[in-house]
Amino acid sequence: KKADKSGEATASDTTEVRTVECVASGDVVYMDLDFMLASSKLYAAEGKALEAKVNEFQKRAAATQEGWLKKEQSLANEYNKLQNDAVKLQQDYEKGLITTLNAQQKGQELAEKEQNIQSRMSSYQTSAQKEGEELAKEEQTLAEEQLVIMNRFQELTRMALEEINADKRYKMILNAASVIDADETLNISSLVLQKVDELYEAGA
Repeated sequence: KKADKSGEATASDTTEVRTVECVASGDVVYMDLDFMLASSKLYAAEGKALEAKVNEFQKRAAATQEGWLKKEQSLANEYNKLQNDAVKLQQDYEKGLITTLNAQQKGQELAEKEQNIQSRMSSYQTSAQKEGEELAKEEQTLAEEQLVIMNRFQELTRMALEEINADKRYKMILNAASVIDADETLNISSLVLQKVDELYEAGA
C-alpha cells in the first residue's frame, strides 16, 4: 500500500482482493443434521425414550429441590419463632411477669425444642446431601447416554456419506446450520438419512 501525505493508506492503493466463485451445480450440497437426527430410526427407537427419561428426571429433580426449599424454610421459621419466644420469656421475667420457677421450666422447654430443631436440621442436611449426590449421578448418566446417541448418529452419518460420496461427486457437503440460503434441490438430507437408517437397522 502507498501512503498519502498524512501517512494513511489510500483506498485506491489496496491490495488485490481474492474472490470465491459460487458453484451453482451439485458439486456443493448440504444436509440438515437436526432434521435427520429427529427423523432417524435411531432417534425413534432410542432417542425418544431417552428424551422421556430426561424430562421425567428434570421434573423429579425440580420437585426435589422445591421440597428442600420448603423444608429449610419450615425449619428456619420454627427456629425463628423459638428465638422470639426466648426473648419474650426473658423480657417477661425481667418485668416480673413470671416467677423464677416458671421461667426456668419454660426455658428448659425452649432448650429442648431448640435441640430437637437442630437434630432435625442435621438429619435433613444429611438426607438432602445424599439425595443431591444421587441426582447428580443420574444426571451424569443421562448426559452420557445422550452423548452416546449423538456420537452414534454422527458415526452413522459419516459412514453413510462415505458410501454415498464414494465417487466424490460432491466436492463439498455443508451443514444446513451454516447455510444462509440455498436451492432446496441441493439438500441431500433425505438421501443421507435413508442410508443412515439402513446402516442402523443393519447394526452398524
